[in-house]
Formats: sequence, structure tokens, C-alpha cells
Amino acid sequence: MSNRLAVLSALCPLLFPICAFAQSSPDWLPESGIKSPYSPLAVPTALHPVTASLSSLLKTGYRITTTTNYAGSGALFTLEKRGQTILCVLTLPNPQTDQNVPTSRCWDL
Repeated sequence: MSNRLAVLSALCPLLFPICAFAQSSPDWLPESGIKSPYSPLAVPTALHPVTASLSSLLKTGYRITTTTNYAGSGALFTLEKRGQTILCVLTLPNPQTDQNVPTSRCWDL
């Protein structure tokens, strides 16, 4: 029993740094405009509104390539179909407002 305790106490300090590496910061990308060789310029990008909903885009053959949390109120999806990329934000219903159905906003890149 004391052998197991000794091994566990020896391994604990080694396990805690691993947990620290797994945590990510809110934005790990270099900021735009800072003087760093790894900092890209902020380049204007054209976003063209898409009138189709996220669900109809998925039904027509688009597939989700990435997803992430969007400001705590929904999800941001990247869709792809034959080289065309679309960004969609899915906003969930919010009982504190008058929005009671999910909505989506999409843009063609």
C-alpha cells in the first residue's frame, strides 16, 4: 500500500503540467497589426449574404467542415460543396427574448 502511495505521489506533479497544456486561451491566433513575423495583415474579405437557411443548404449537398461556439448564443459552421465555402451562424431560441425558434444567417465567401 505504501508503495502505491509513493508512486502516486511521485506521478502527481508530472500529471498537473499536462492538464495545463490542454487548456486553451480564448484566442490563440496572433493579433492583427502587431509587429510580429507571425502576425498577418487584416485583409478585407467579401461576404455575400445567402438567402437559404442552414438546414436547406445541408439538404442540397453542403457538408459541415468545422464548427465552433459563437459568442455563447449559438454555433458557427463552415460548410463546403464543390469548392464553395459558406459560413453560417445558428442562433438558438432565447426564452429571455421574443426569439422562440432557431434561426440561421449564412454568407458565401
